[in-house]
Amino acid sequence: MKKVNKLAFAVIAAIGVSGCASTQVGDLSRDGAAPAQVAEQKVSRALPSYGSRGGYRYRRFAAVAAQS
Repeated sequence: MKKVNKLAFAVIAAIGVSGCASTQVGDLSRDGAAPAQVAEQKVSRALPSYGSRGGYRYRRFAAVAAQS
């Protein structure tokens, strides 16, 4: 049981240090630019079509420039 707990901890730690969601914040602070000074903000918009893989339907999204 200890081996399973150690393996689970190692997997979770690897996911945590891989930078899943926190890399964009680090990139902005490294360049010294505040988020308000970014010239073009991107947002996700749903496309009118659906995808299909393995018998499951999923919604498709695209990154577009945000409207002011």
